[in-house]
Amino acid sequence: MNDRIYRFDKFELLSDEGELRSSDSCVQLQDKPLRLLTALVENSQHMVTRDQLRERMWDSETFVDYDQGINVAMKKVREALGDSAENPKFIQTVAKKGYRFLVPVEVIYAARIASAVSKPRPAASGPAIPNAVADSRNSVRQRWLFAISAAAAFSVLAFWLVKVQAQNHHAAQIHSLAVLPLRDLSPESGQEYFADGITEEVITNLAQSLPLRVISRTSVMRYKQTNEPITQIARELGVEAIVEGAVARSGDRVTVTVQLIDATEDRHLWAQRYDRNLGDLLGMEAELSQEIARQVGGKLSSQRNFKTGQSRPVNPQVYDLCLMGRFHWNKRTATDLAKSVEYFQQAIARDPTYAPAYAGLANAYALLPSYDSVGVRDSYAKAEAAAHHALELDDTMAEAHATLGLLGLNSRPDWKKVEPEFRRALDLNPNYATAHHWYAFYQLFSGRLAEALAEIEMARRLDPLAVIINADQGEFLYAVRRYEEAEVRLRQAIELAPDFGQPHETLALIALETGHTSEALQEARAGLALATTNPRTIGEAGYILAATGQTGEARKLLATVKDMVRQGSADPVFAALIHMGLGQRSDAMDAIEVTVNAKMGAGLESLMQWHAFDELDADPRYQNLLARMNETRN
Repeated sequence: MNDRIYRFDKFELLSDEGELRSSDSCVQLQDKPLRLLTALVENSQHMVTRDQLRERMWDSETFVDYDQGINVAMKKVREALGDSAENPKFIQTVAKKGYRFLVPVEVIYAARIASAVSKPRPAASGPAIPNAVADSRNSVRQRWLFAISAAAAFSVLAFWLVKVQAQNHHAAQIHSLAVLPLRDLSPESGQEYFADGITEEVITNLAQSLPLRVISRTSVMRYKQTNEPITQIARELGVEAIVEGAVARSGDRVTVTVQLIDATEDRHLWAQRYDRNLGDLLGMEAELSQEIARQVGGKLSSQRNFKTGQSRPVNPQVYDLCLMGRFHWNKRTATDLAKSVEYFQQAIARDPTYAPAYAGLANAYALLPSYDSVGVRDSYAKAEAAAHHALELDDTMAEAHATLGLLGLNSRPDWKKVEPEFRRALDLNPNYATAHHWYAFYQLFSGRLAEALAEIEMARRLDPLAVIINADQGEFLYAVRRYEEAEVRLRQAIELAPDFGQPHETLALIALETGHTSEALQEARAGLALATTNPRTIGEAGYILAATGQTGEARKLLATVKDMVRQGSADPVFAALIHMGLGQRSDAMDAIEVTVNAKMGAGLESLMQWHAFDELDADPRYQNLLARMNETRN
C-alpha cells in the first residue's frame, strides 16, 4: 500500500497497518475493503467508477465476480464507518457508475515513523522467569514502554507540527489562487445554481479581502465538469493554490466541504466541513473565506473585511432568488439576461432593503442592450436607478460603482464622474476583473494608451479564460497597431468560444489593413453569421464589405443598422463606420454628429477604436465638433 495517514471527520485510515481508527474504536480492515476505502479517500469528492475499483482491488489475472466482490467490500467499509447507502455521510453511491467519498481528506506522510517508534522491541531469549518477578518486570517494562511511546508520540507530534509550520510558511508565499466550482452533491436536482452561487460568493469575499490575485468566476467555471489534474488547472490559470470542494443542500440544511491545495507541489494544506442552516449561509461563507484567507496568507488587508460577515441576516428565499439571478446573468444571452432581471425583481419585491438585489438588477439592465434589441436609453436609465439605490443601501458594493462607471462611459452625462466610480470599485475589490476591463476603455478613450493596455492586461490576468476580455484586449492591441499580439488574443477568444462573432470582425480589420483582402472578407462574414443582431458586428462587417468592393451587401447592412438606430437599440457610430467604408464621409459625419448630440456611446473619443476614422482628423467639421465637445466638458 503506502505510508500515508488519511484523516477525515473523526477517523484516521492507516493504510500500511490496515487500520481505521477513531477516538473510540480501531477496526482492522481486510485487504479488499482496505483497497476500496483507500481508493475512495485518495479521490475525495470525485467519483470513482466501479471499473477503477476493480483495477485497484484485483490484478488482471484474477477472475472473480467483481461486482459481488465490490458490493461485499463496500458493505464492510460502511459498517466500519457507521455509514449507510440510504443516508450517506461518507460514501455516496452514483447509480450504475460508482461511488464518491463526500468529505475532505487530509493526507499525512508520517505513518511509517509513527509505526516504527511505537512498536516495542521483541524480548531477548533467556531462562524462564518466575511469575511474580515477571509481573514486576512486565510492570516496569510497561512503564518504560509507556514513557518511550509517549516520547515517540511527542516526537511524531513535533515532527507533524514542524511540517504544518513549514506548510503554513510555504502557504504564506502564495500570491495567487483559484476557487474551482463547488460540485453540486444535493440529493434533489436543480441545485446547480446554488453551488455556483456559493462559489461566486467565496470568490468575491477572497477577492475583496486578500492582497493577492484571485481568479474571477468566468475562468474557473470552465472547469466545472473537468477531470484535469489540479496541477494542470493551476498552470492554465497561472495560480499557486487551488480551493475545491462540494455543496449539498437538503431542505433547510447546507453542507459545504472544501480543501486547499498547494498546486505547485500537489499537496493538501487544509480541509474543512461546514454544516449549517440555510439562514446562516452568509455567515458560513464568511467563516469559510476567513479560514482560507488565514491558510494562504495569515493576514488580511488591514483596510478590508469580509462584508458578508458584517451584513444583517437575509431571508433565505431572497438570497436564493439573487443566486438564480446571478446564475442567469452569467450566461450572457438575451434570454438569460431577461430571466436575471425577473429574479432580481422578485428578490426586491420580497426585501426592498437588500442591496445586492439592486446591484444585480443594475448589472442586468446595463448589459441587456449589448445582447438584445432593447431601448438603450430606457435600459440604461433603469440600470442607473438600480445602481444608485444599491449604493444608498450599501456604499461598499463594487458591482454598483463599476456599473455607474460603465453607464457614464456609454452615455456621457458627465465624464468627470466616470473615473471616480471605477476607482471606487477597484478600491473595494482590487481583484474585480470586470471593473478593470471597463476602466480600461475609459483610459483608452482618454488617450492614456499605456495605462489602458496595462489595465486590460490586469483584467485578463484575473480572468484569463474570459472570452470578452480576450476579445477586447485584441481590439485594444489592434487600436495601437500591435497586430501580431492582437491576433494571439483574438484567436484565444475564438478557441474559448467558437460561436462568438466579435473577434472575427477584429481579425477582419487586421487582415484588411495588412493587405489580405480575401481573409478579411472571410472573417467578416464568419463574424456576421455568428452575431446577426449585434450592432457592432454589423457595423464592422459592413465596413469591411464596403472597403473590399462588396457594396451591395454593405448597403443592406447599413439599412439594418439605421433601423436599429431609429428603434433606439444601436449607436449611430456603427452606421458612420459603414459610410466610411462606402467613401461617404459627409454621411459619416452626419451620423457622428447625431451620436454626439444625443449623448449616445462614448463620443468622439471612441472613434479611435477604428482606424477607418483616422482620415477625419483633417476634416474641419470634425475639428469643430471636437472643439465643441471639449468646451462642454471643461
